[in-house]
Amino acid sequence: MTIESQPSIAMRALLAAVGQGPTHGRSLTRGEASIALEAIFSGAATQAQAGALLLLQRYRGETADELLGYVDAVRARSVALATRVEGLLDVGSPYDGRTAHVVVSPAASIVAAAAGVPVLMHGEPNLGPKPGVTVGDVIGALGVATDLRREAVARGIEGCGIGYVRQAEAAPALAAVKPLRQELGLRTPLHVVDKLADLAAAPYHLLGVAHIPYIRVIAPVAAALGWQRAMVVQGIEGHEDVTTSRGTRVVEIDAAGEQHEWRFDGADFGLTAASDEDLAPGDAADSARMTLAVLDGSAGDGQRDLVLANAALRILVAGRAANLVEALDHARDALASGGARRTFDAWRAVG
Repeated sequence: MTIESQPSIAMRALLAAVGQGPTHGRSLTRGEASIALEAIFSGAATQAQAGALLLLQRYRGETADELLGYVDAVRARSVALATRVEGLLDVGSPYDGRTAHVVVSPAASIVAAAAGVPVLMHGEPNLGPKPGVTVGDVIGALGVATDLRREAVARGIEGCGIGYVRQAEAAPALAAVKPLRQELGLRTPLHVVDKLADLAAAPYHLLGVAHIPYIRVIAPVAAALGWQRAMVVQGIEGHEDVTTSRGTRVVEIDAAGEQHEWRFDGADFGLTAASDEDLAPGDAADSARMTLAVLDGSAGDGQRDLVLANAALRILVAGRAANLVEALDHARDALASGGARRTFDAWRAVG
């Protein structure tokens, strides 16, 4: 009898392996991690077993193989979001949102799309542990549909260069364990899997982390998943948005998993530093108003340059510019020409 054929027995064995303490415990292999998450998805694992595994890994720290195994399990129960575009950028925003700062990602993604970078954003509402304003909340406040089927999302990306898909549509098995995650009330490896699942097979990725040393896990995952280039940012509240008011650590990862770290500082590019007022959180409607003000040209220099900086990073990681100066020029052109506003109007009409 193999553990593959008896998922409930597998979970007991895997919990024993992981939970033996710092001396005798071990990490899961990629295959074992996939079996474990499938047991959670199927209900073969009890709630106690599922919670125990996720919390043990939170405190031990997950490995690249464990994350890859979890991604394998998610993909096995998902239908890919297929788009007929080249150079898609997957923006991996933390799903639990932001509590202390404005949400810049939708505005920056619209500008990047207008500059020729097809962008996919994704999320799921009301997911802890610290429920805040999410990209989906802001997109909804902008009047864009956030509950589209994957086929409609794909058509939107093909037509106007940008889309948003809920996890419940793209990865329903992962979305179905939301009650367990909410009950645990702590971050688990699944919060990372949210950002790594890559259900549209995008060659380019942008994601945020709270701690740059975590790159040692993400880099081999990116290489194993076949990403052409990824950019990991230690941005606002551990998200993918950089601020122009202070320096931000950025790590680029190439197709082989090699890393290049540098520091973004808006002052180096003549950008106006965002003030505390520019960064003030408010609610989803406030971030939506900031987005519209930037697109319409009525925003102040601080908010405009905040969006330009983040759009430029998207343009750069997607290979549409040779350097950040050129990427900023493309972002400025997209705003000044009205292309960003037209992209947004087209996106809002997708249904």
